[in-house]
Amino acid sequence: MTDPVRPRPARPAVRSSRRSAFLQKKASLFGLPQWNDWEWHVLNRISTAAELGKWITLTSDEKRALQLSAGSFGFSITPYWASLMDPGNYTCPIRRQTVPALEEMRPSTVAPRGYLPDQMKVAGGRLTSSGRGIARLSIHSRCAVVCRFCPQKAGSGPEDKEPRAAAALSDPEWAEARRYLAAHPEISEVVLSGGEPLLLNDDLLWRILKGLRSVDSVKTLRVETRILSHLPQRVTESLVAALKDCGPVWFQAGVNHPEEITGEFAEAAAALADAGIPLLSETVLLKDINDRPRVLADLFSSLHRLRIRPAQLIHCLPVPGGDHLRTSVSAGLRLMQVLRGALPEPSLPEYAAETFGGRIPLRGESVLSRTPRRVLLRNSDGRIYVYPEKFFSFSA
Repeated sequence: MTDPVRPRPARPAVRSSRRSAFLQKKASLFGLPQWNDWEWHVLNRISTAAELGKWITLTSDEKRALQLSAGSFGFSITPYWASLMDPGNYTCPIRRQTVPALEEMRPSTVAPRGYLPDQMKVAGGRLTSSGRGIARLSIHSRCAVVCRFCPQKAGSGPEDKEPRAAAALSDPEWAEARRYLAAHPEISEVVLSGGEPLLLNDDLLWRILKGLRSVDSVKTLRVETRILSHLPQRVTESLVAALKDCGPVWFQAGVNHPEEITGEFAEAAAALADAGIPLLSETVLLKDINDRPRVLADLFSSLHRLRIRPAQLIHCLPVPGGDHLRTSVSAGLRLMQVLRGALPEPSLPEYAAETFGGRIPLRGESVLSRTPRRVLLRNSDGRIYVYPEKFFSFSA
């Protein structure tokens, strides 16, 4: 194949007229005067096959998967995210990230346990740390959209559509977390996570950020979010003001495919960048969704043009029901080799995997050996960890 990774020329942020036409077609059904109200999208999340069928033509397999997965894995998407889907194409990368597939029902090829480091947990598990001076504070436990590759999808669902309900960090949990941080000066960075941390309202978010800023040993604040892709309407003037007032706050956006970069996405990113908020991106490597050089080159180049630094390409975690979305580490290494020859350094993320030894960059010195079933990885401390390679007991 010739020229496999040269990014496409710069193009308008709105990716296709298909979305505009589809919105016009559905406007009378859904009544969209509230389209720019992020809370309306949260309150009207789509969580059943019947609701989703109003937006796209579901295949028989998708209908069956939605029915079978109901007792095991959550399903919930915003109307905005549904509007990005190709209504007649079941291979649409937006659909494949969030609509259940029958493959989720197959037995997992890896043990049903997390491949994340052992963690300190306080405040009811809201504050966690695996060392290295970084702690994660879950300030909102629910997501605007449930991703099929997410380790938390088993605990996500439509039970609570209120954006400000009990999923938010409580006052006692916040007080305990702050006391712990003040007593442990070795923690210098706090990552606000979830769920989706930006489902928290602006006043509570500002209070938490200011409280963290008052801890002398906490030098860096970072927000991990999928909001630019799932619900860019959430980036309001008041949110930008809260982040700027507590700055510097690093804004780390999860973005997996160029089709996520719409006009709304671009406007939200510009509002943040214009306010001086530093923007990073994180991408999950997903089989048959973004595991092609041209797709990733297009994505990373587009992000760079929007003043978002592509920071990391994360190998898809081995989670129950997620085997069909995992490619091999070997394939990921080959992808990165091709991308290094095609993209400038500022547009090239680091390829890494989450393991019991923390996040390990996947490059020559860290990958000790590979077999069809496992990869031996060495972290920065020199410790060796076994990471499950992509393999199946059935034809894939």
